[in-house]
Amino acid sequence: MTDPFNRLAWIALRAVPGIGVINFQRLMQRFGQPEAVFQASYAELASVPKLSPKIAQAILNFRAWPEIDRQLERLAALGCQVVTQTDENFPPALRQIPYPPPFLYVKGTLEPQDQVAVAVVGTRKLSHYGKRVSYRLGRELSLKGVTVVSGLARGIDTAAHQGSMENGGRTLAVLGCGLDIVYPPENKELYRRIPEQGVLISEFPPGTPPEARNFPIRNRLISGLALGVVVVEAGLRSGALITARMALDQGREVFGVPGPIDAPGSLGPHRLIQEGAKLVQNVDDILSEISGMVPHLENTTNSTVTSPIAHRVEDPLVALLSCEPRQIEELIMASGMPAPEVLSKLTMLELQGLVRELPGKCYVLAE
Repeated sequence: MTDPFNRLAWIALRAVPGIGVINFQRLMQRFGQPEAVFQASYAELASVPKLSPKIAQAILNFRAWPEIDRQLERLAALGCQVVTQTDENFPPALRQIPYPPPFLYVKGTLEPQDQVAVAVVGTRKLSHYGKRVSYRLGRELSLKGVTVVSGLARGIDTAAHQGSMENGGRTLAVLGCGLDIVYPPENKELYRRIPEQGVLISEFPPGTPPEARNFPIRNRLISGLALGVVVVEAGLRSGALITARMALDQGREVFGVPGPIDAPGSLGPHRLIQEGAKLVQNVDDILSEISGMVPHLENTTNSTVTSPIAHRVEDPLVALLSCEPRQIEELIMASGMPAPEVLSKLTMLELQGLVRELPGKCYVLAE
């Protein structure tokens, strides 16, 4: 196929055995463009600092051009593009991180406004509290014009993406697999919608499965794309903490959302807070830290994002509910009202969008 932007050479150089992001950068510093690397002699390649003779020979022996050409055709069929470090729409923040990706596979359109971004990450095994908080942070950040970054994983990531898209906000999803693979499969609809309001991003070529080793590599892009990383719920061995550590190495802000002291998902955020991360109670705690980097956000702090809950009717059942589920029997006992009356009131509150029923006849306040 025709490759007017020389994407072929970029992908091919990355596909040479032994060419990771570090060796790619060394070669770019020496030759300027990937196609010049393939035109170089063995002596010229061997003169690159810290490039082994084995890798120099592998470059000279590279013959997989038809396979790379087919990959470009496959990307085009998927509606995906390759964005290189030299392209104007390559995220500027990623050029500054240690070990930046030479290029990205993207589906959707990267916009200048995506430079004002915050990552929201956490456990796949979220609680109702974690789901509610991550959704709300995603929504309220997007209402402030902030792009929400996460990893499209089940749990906290999913809720953050969904919240950011509720009112037409933008979101970036960084995958740990090829863009032709929907993972997890239950996020198929979210995968379809995100390119309409943001971008699917991967460093991995099409066909790459979601293997465990890919996700720490992916996490440095999540933090690298953002001004700060918010950890909502996470265990002490969670990948979200890896993302937070990478954020610190990249000079990004790190935030932790506190939770119940006896909840496993609180261990990670609480550890980060103990180590100096900013405690997050609401979106203004995030905006106050990043507003100095983004002029148009300077006057948005200390403002309140309107929520349907702010206009609740005065009802005794509403006063008994919170973000933590309560069973119907508890509500009947605590309210002192007959069971039929409690059920009737709960039905009306649910119709008003103030209360939500969960499985097992449990109720919570609606977001």
